[in-house]
Amino acid sequence: MNGNIRIFIAGDFCSKPSTQHIKVDKDLVDIIQGTDISIVNFEVPLKPSINLPKDGYERFYQNDDAPDFLRSIGFKLFSTANNHMFDWEEHGYHRVRETFGDSMFGSGTYDEALSIKVVDIKGKKIGFLALSYGARKGVFNDVHNRKELGCAYLYDLKVNHIIVSAKEKVDYLFILPHAGVEYCDIPTPELMAKYRDFVDWGADCIIASHPHCPQGWEEYNGKKIFYSLGNFFFNSKPSVDFVARRPHWYEGISVMAEITSEGIKTEVINTRNIKNRRIVIDKDPSRELHNKYLCNLLQDVESYDKYLNMMDNDKVKYITKILSSGLNFGSLKHLIKSNISFLIDIIYRRKDSKLQSVKSLVNDEMQMAILRRVINNKSTDKL
Repeated sequence: MNGNIRIFIAGDFCSKPSTQHIKVDKDLVDIIQGTDISIVNFEVPLKPSINLPKDGYERFYQNDDAPDFLRSIGFKLFSTANNHMFDWEEHGYHRVRETFGDSMFGSGTYDEALSIKVVDIKGKKIGFLALSYGARKGVFNDVHNRKELGCAYLYDLKVNHIIVSAKEKVDYLFILPHAGVEYCDIPTPELMAKYRDFVDWGADCIIASHPHCPQGWEEYNGKKIFYSLGNFFFNSKPSVDFVARRPHWYEGISVMAEITSEGIKTEVINTRNIKNRRIVIDKDPSRELHNKYLCNLLQDVESYDKYLNMMDNDKVKYITKILSSGLNFGSLKHLIKSNISFLIDIIYRRKDSKLQSVKSLVNDEMQMAILRRVINNKSTDKL
């Protein structure tokens, strides 16, 4: 009997239209069902019966048949530490909890969210810790708020201690972060440093999501770090025929991690969403070339810096637009005159969309890190 343990981990999943429209090719289903543990990021909650205001942003939800669809193709565990899990506040979360029960991890009470999901299989204890960046709401990134429900916070000071403690109880520890700059092909230097730090504290493998496109991967101190799996399937719009105008939106990678007597071996499986109707293994040679390009970017400092500077410039324009929509900089007299309504919003904590945008910005570590890096003109050659 083969004593190896096979673990399949896929990226972000959301389907607002019924999943009856989605067909998954048999060869991919066979791989998922042929593993000992299979995990996907359940990105968006189920819609509750209660109606909530938009509150300055769109509240995403997915079809009620999504959980059964994912279980039918072989997924057994569901990561729920992400920036959309609390779009419908605790009401949507409870619907997800009622559906998945103990097969979900990464959210709940503060202690539940930061607990290690442990699976006993073939005489080994495998641990999983799911974490999310500081989203607009629903992430424990406020040190004064530990009593409500939320998702585990990537930058919580307890995380490194949790990793050290977990390694005394499990044989292998996987960290599943949800963070990064959306639609960008590379991770930021800050995230690379953070994930490497997790390895230094004892993590055996890092497999991340959130940017909605695949990013490269590397080996650090003998451990693999996958910076973004991209989408396994993501359609948050009502129409099956929705077309996302984003490069690589429909391309994803999944990781097959096999635990052997010699450690963890990983294999990348390229997948593709075809017109929101099929999920297939993508055997196009161009995908392998693109993967190689992404991995090379992480090793070539000059090419990485060039791409990073381009990404920084684009994001700073976006950040500046958000800030200028809420604050007009200039003399004190001009500041007071031009921003009286904005200041009133702050004083009375009104749910103004501009105020919410600025608050969301300052809670996003990645965007603030980019702004700080550009201001300080920091070099990336110190990674």
